Amino acid sequence: MISLGAAIVRAAIRAYTYPYRKRFASLSRSVPLKNRPYRPPQGFMFTRETHGGVPVEKLVPPAAGKGVVLQFHGGGHTASMNDMYRKAAERLAANCGCIVYSIDYNVCFDLTYPAVHDECYLAYAALCQSALSGGNFVAIGDSFGANLLLSACLRAREAGLLLPSAIVCVCPFIDMAASGASYRENCYKDPLYAMPKGYDFETHEKDIRRISPYCGNTPLSDPYLSPAYADFHGFPKTLIQCGGLETSLSDSQMLYEGLLQQECPVEFHIFQGMWHDFMYMFPRLKESKLAWREIFGFIAANIAPSGRSDMSP
Repeated sequence: MISLGAAIVRAAIRAYTYPYRKRFASLSRSVPLKNRPYRPPQGFMFTRETHGGVPVEKLVPPAAGKGVVLQFHGGGHTASMNDMYRKAAERLAANCGCIVYSIDYNVCFDLTYPAVHDECYLAYAALCQSALSGGNFVAIGDSFGANLLLSACLRAREAGLLLPSAIVCVCPFIDMAASGASYRENCYKDPLYAMPKGYDFETHEKDIRRISPYCGNTPLSDPYLSPAYADFHGFPKTLIQCGGLETSLSDSQMLYEGLLQQECPVEFHIFQGMWHDFMYMFPRLKESKLAWREIFGFIAANIAPSGRSDMSP
């Protein structure tokens, strides 16, 4: 049973997205994002740097310890670093007492693999030679950002680079083939991506299992494009969170099973009745606060002790 606030927000989302859902339009391509000039909270230091030729935003809280959080933001290859992710960086920095680096990779509607993946890996590899060289860092990614995170870690493992001390994957979108059963099971339930009732799944299956044009001609089961098919041997402890109504719920389940298969330590939390990236979109909901507290606790348990702040989600 979800909270009243979450139920109201879910209904509002369903109404707002209906014009897009009935024509199977991509929200990331159709809904413009408001991106105002960023002003960090009082006492925080904010700078833009370049690592591996890629822009990276650095946020330092007033009581920064030795640990670092590396953020791979979501939004596919069409949504740039924006206010939602900067607010997430603020929460992570304040509540974990860590410096937060957010990779601000290039976005464009007509990009194809491996454009964005290469940028994120280049930034990751360069940071491993500087800010992450001590190895005391946790990496977090949501949605397509979790894809970029896992792909970068796979490449880092093969190159002998440092891996994070722990990984957080929020609502991961990591099966670019969209092959999982949840695309059928939640085809009418997902308030962001479900088709309207009355539509037939068999008729519109290709629309629900939407294949991103970013994939280009790369095989959809390529593990560097679709980490759901990867071998995760040697990966660090991982926290997976997702909403129970997501059409892409199967992506999280595939990641969980893949980590278990390689005997990697993993925690998996499905928030029943919730939708994709709910904790990023609406951080003040009861369920979102619970999700963020779980993330903060997980990071604290897997990084060297650092200062804390009283900032809440």
